[in-house]
Amino acid sequence: MTEHFTFRSEILQKFHDEEIYECFIRCFEAMPIAADVNGDYLCMHGGISPELKAKSDIESVNRFIEPPLKGFLCDLLWSDPMDDRDARKMRFSPNP
Repeated sequence: MTEHFTFRSEILQKFHDEEIYECFIRCFEAMPIAADVNGDYLCMHGGISPELKAKSDIESVNRFIEPPLKGFLCDLLWSDPMDDRDARKMRFSPNP
């Protein structure tokens, strides 16, 4: 996933070091998919997938696999930025 969304090439371009990239990957693999903050906020890096029906759906995801390029896990982990004007028109934009 990091190669598909150019994160790997960005790290290698900036630091010229595969070991730094691998360190990032180890950190990503240790992070939770999402967090519930006191029942007030549901936080994730990506977005709320249209496949999400209940918070318990997140707990059933196998976190320790290579994330697919689309689908529930990908949606939770990655969200492509879009212009605010476009975001107001859409509720969800699938990953390419």
